[in-house]
Amino acid sequence: MVMEHKTPRRQGLVALAVPVATLLLVGCGSGSETPKGDNVTTTQISGGDASNNAKAADQAVLVQLEQENTPRIVTFPDPGKAEPSAYLDAKQPMTAFNLYNAKRDWTETPEDIGDSMADAFNLRKANPELYRLASQRQSESDSFKKKDLTTALGTLVAEEAAKTKSNNLVKLSSDDWTPISLSSYDQQAKGFRIDNCLFSDKLDYTDEEKRNAASLARAPKIRCFLNPGPTSYYIGFQGGSEVLLDVADESLARRIESSRDSMGIDIYGYVRSVERERFAGEFGPQRFVLISPQRIDLKESVTGKIIYSKNI
Repeated sequence: MVMEHKTPRRQGLVALAVPVATLLLVGCGSGSETPKGDNVTTTQISGGDASNNAKAADQAVLVQLEQENTPRIVTFPDPGKAEPSAYLDAKQPMTAFNLYNAKRDWTETPEDIGDSMADAFNLRKANPELYRLASQRQSESDSFKKKDLTTALGTLVAEEAAKTKSNNLVKLSSDDWTPISLSSYDQQAKGFRIDNCLFSDKLDYTDEEKRNAASLARAPKIRCFLNPGPTSYYIGFQGGSEVLLDVADESLARRIESSRDSMGIDIYGYVRSVERERFAGEFGPQRFVLISPQRIDLKESVTGKIIYSKNI
């Protein structure tokens, strides 16, 4: 099971805006001597207007760039809790893949979908036929055969996604491949928190954290994602930083504290959103499924007995 950090790729926005202002300001300059008398006032007013126009143009460029680089997203309400058996396993290779393709409200071409499965090795056991088509398409040099494989792949992806269309619930359980631990007991807040980057809502480090090693060491972890299936599809959590597992009973708190490193943790949630990154108005390769937690169970590692449950 792979956990990966994905930080927003916003670099270059300000740098792209600077030349616009520079060009506008240069255009306002003049090689002539400064006028005198009433003309001075007129020139000053024009210069002020030009400066304001330059700032407005800069702002417009920044807004446009921000819009063009904003991920495409569709969000969903909480459908309510259900029996544990109704929840999909977040670690299964097809879960993020099917949820994304079932929930997105934008069109993706068969070619685009096929390209997203260039590395579908993790599907070889979960869906052998999907893996076969994706692998053959990747290696096929005959354009017509590749076209046929792309069409077949797109059809099969749609069929698989349809099976998940009505399901909006996901479960993640800790294990040796996906270790999830608790923070030490917070004596002031009277509770525990999930100590894992999957539950972080921090998307990037601040400039100060990047410059200062001490600040970076103290900074919260950046959000990370699971990548159980094709490498373009990620699944993670949203709103996890806010969750406190409040335990006022000191005897229970001591019991959890003493075994928190080996405690079994089950996280139940619903699909809050599916997203696809964009750059300059065009889709990027990465696709995301974000889960909002509904309930967290803490279990004894040996017996599997639930000793604490938190509804969120």
